[in-house]
Amino acid sequence: MISAYPFDGQETTETQYSNLFRELQDSGVADTHGGAGFQVSGDPGGMNVFVQPGFAIVRGHAVVSTAVETVPVPPSGTSARTDRTILRLDPAADSITLEVLEGVPGGGLPALTQTDTGRHEISLARMPIDANVTGIAGVVDDREFAGLRVRGWTTDTRPTAPRKPQLGFNATTGRWEYYNGSAWEGLIPNPVENSTRWHGYTLTVSTTTPSGAPTTDRIWIQPVG
Repeated sequence: MISAYPFDGQETTETQYSNLFRELQDSGVADTHGGAGFQVSGDPGGMNVFVQPGFAIVRGHAVVSTAVETVPVPPSGTSARTDRTILRLDPAADSITLEVLEGVPGGGLPALTQTDTGRHEISLARMPIDANVTGIAGVVDDREFAGLRVRGWTTDTRPTAPRKPQLGFNATTGRWEYYNGSAWEGLIPNPVENSTRWHGYTLTVSTTTPSGAPTTDRIWIQPVG
């Protein structure tokens, strides 16, 4: 049986939309890599974490937060553990919520639930919880960021406000390039005539001795035959 959707006058289910959008975009925070979207910080004076506003995709579903959210962390015990701050998709409850997954003392990171039709969780941060503490001092960023489409453009038609690290092919220069957060850089260093720079060294391929005095940062390769 073949089916297609969405069309006018046709009911489209939540599952169908989720199946469609998860093919268009990976799960993750929709922000520049390292941006503030859904960034987690600890509360040194209490057992809480603070989660910045953001937009994210969780297995084809969207979630948006417009204010800083305070999420309680379970009290510490007599042994150290590691917790996670997560976004949890629960289709049965029609919700995506911020939660803390409590780790088992000495058991490492708590496992994420990631099913294809039921609950699906993505991690935002890891929090080492020492024994007998009353505040959250350390938070390790654990966010994944929604994928960026690989596109093509000319120098004049580059994206005007790309996310780091947008990757694309520049038809003007004939080269792949990426956005480093402030400027466009070539994916491969621009070549010089018979020479290029690699890790601080000038690599020269020539059948004759290159001109200029030898230097400590130059490697010369002479083809034989």
